[in-house]
Amino acid sequence: MRFRRITEHLKDQNWFAVALDFIIVVIGVGAALMGQQWLSERQGRADYERALADVRDQLLIVYFASKERLAIAPCRQARYRELGELLMRMDEAWPGSPGAFGPNELVSTFPVVLRSPYRIWSSRMWEAELDSGTFDRMDKTVRTLVSLTFSFGLQVEAVQTSVRDMEASLQALAYPLDMSVSDRLRYYDVLARADSASLLIEVLAAQNIGRIEATGLHRPVDDTQMAAHRTYRDANNARLTAIYGDCVTPMAFDYLEEPAP
Repeated sequence: MRFRRITEHLKDQNWFAVALDFIIVVIGVGAALMGQQWLSERQGRADYERALADVRDQLLIVYFASKERLAIAPCRQARYRELGELLMRMDEAWPGSPGAFGPNELVSTFPVVLRSPYRIWSSRMWEAELDSGTFDRMDKTVRTLVSLTFSFGLQVEAVQTSVRDMEASLQALAYPLDMSVSDRLRYYDVLARADSASLLIEVLAAQNIGRIEATGLHRPVDDTQMAAHRTYRDANNARLTAIYGDCVTPMAFDYLEEPAP
């Protein structure tokens, strides 16, 4: 309708009306574009807030897993050292090492000699949303820290799989065995490789904690989440102590100890 009126005004050479119609069209198009941009910005913001909530949850999984690894690190080190010393007593028969995790472990065909937790350390969602531009709104430094956390998480997942496999191969040590020197050296080699891989996980876990704390995304956003974090800390400290014993270093979260404002 508006363009037909412009045509009529051109025929009549009513230049004032033509100019007025043109201005109205430009304003209308501009208003439509601004409205579309506003809606797009609003949708982008909503997508970002949704994705950010998911990232917070996944960062907490990595944060808690990292804290757990460091909590049991003294137990792992002591257990590896104990097995290593037993393996090097070449002049003694292998006595068997049923593990330090309670009598229930002995009901399995191959009792657990060592136990390392198996956790999730990466995020497929982060990579997908990052590639789509959802996190372009995020502070660049925070975005880099989160990317590094999940990127190294892929490495941790690969290493923890190898550790689990190596620890499984050591389960035979739970039984008294007639081992030759070469057998002992073979098991010692597996133990040494498991020790190096476990140490790498612990180093990366410590780095994860520093990166995540630098983002601030691990902190509870309200009192409900604060209470949930306290419950997690207390329950898991009790669980780890029940599994590993007094060698556990209890998990601590500085923000749970801060005085209320």
